[in-house]
Amino acid sequence: MFSDVIGFIIIVLIFAVLIKFRVIKIVSKNGYKYKQSNHKLTLAYKKFNGFDYYYFKFSQGRTMTLSYDVEVDEGELILEWRDRKQLLWQEVFTENTQGSITAQTHNRRYSVRIEGKHTKGGCRIQFTEKDSQ
Repeated sequence: MFSDVIGFIIIVLIFAVLIKFRVIKIVSKNGYKYKQSNHKLTLAYKKFNGFDYYYFKFSQGRTMTLSYDVEVDEGELILEWRDRKQLLWQEVFTENTQGSITAQTHNRRYSVRIEGKHTKGGCRIQFTEKDSQ
């Protein structure tokens, strides 16, 4: 009986350390809604803590512009635009912001990583494509 309690305490301590050092991340979503199409992503949430990935496919050799409209009522939101190997762009938002970033595509698959730190609000992301001639 005593060894069972000790084993349980050790397991709880291991999980606590892994969460503390962000090896394990707990994601909580309250009122989380999203809509994704080929080149658009819309998110709204009452409370979001954690992260999520959304994937997009583009033609190679194109100039892509990521336009964003971020609403942060509280907390902090981090947006990242990545390909498989590298981070193309990252920004931390603590207030409502609009903007855009342009990059040349070298691969077909890209992702947008959304990380909320006890945030409330939403965001709209749209990719626009034009020939790179």
